[in-house]
Amino acid sequence: MPKIAEIFSSIAGEGSWMGRPATFIRFSGCNLSCEWCDEKHARSGEGEFRSVEEILEECRSVGLRRVVITGGEPLLQKEDCLKLARELTKSGFRVMIETNGTLLNRLTQDERVVLRECEVTVSPKKGNVSGNAVRAAINLSAQFKFVVGENSWKCEEVRELVNRYSIDRESVWLMPMSVDGEIREELAREVWKFCVKEGYNYSDRLHVRVWKGEKGK
Repeated sequence: MPKIAEIFSSIAGEGSWMGRPATFIRFSGCNLSCEWCDEKHARSGEGEFRSVEEILEECRSVGLRRVVITGGEPLLQKEDCLKLARELTKSGFRVMIETNGTLLNRLTQDERVVLRECEVTVSPKKGNVSGNAVRAAINLSAQFKFVVGENSWKCEEVRELVNRYSIDRESVWLMPMSVDGEIREELAREVWKFCVKEGYNYSDRLHVRVWKGEKGK
């Protein structure tokens, strides 16, 4: 039975689903401690245990076609996460799993089959990237989402990583970091121009702009 920090419906604020309505299932717990994390309540392990059947029924009652499984780090609860993803896809939902990618290279072949039925977004955290994990993400046709800003990735560091592992530029998204619920417009423009130059995708953070980091938005 997975431990869930929150379930809510909103508009996806970043990445390839930006602007689209979805139900978000935030798994509790994380294996990293990023100082700029904007979901510290999930990282801390707070939440309640919910059955997969109960979560599935809540998604059905909401009625939105897209479901985002996020965290925290959902693959820390691998068995429950993959069971939920499998049941959601069987029920006709489009599922995206958001992960920091550090656990992908530990998955079995059967577990990777489940992920291939979903869309996978990997948000690598600076200082916690391994070649095996990146290659595992590439083999899953995952998207890569980088947060650019102080104490996180610099644009040039993203380019070096993308080139080192020959990551498809079409699958790369860069977005500006938010601080205290605000995005510096100067940083956003810098990231924007870099994406144009390198052929990467630019992602805004709509939920930050509209809701200033409010929980459950």
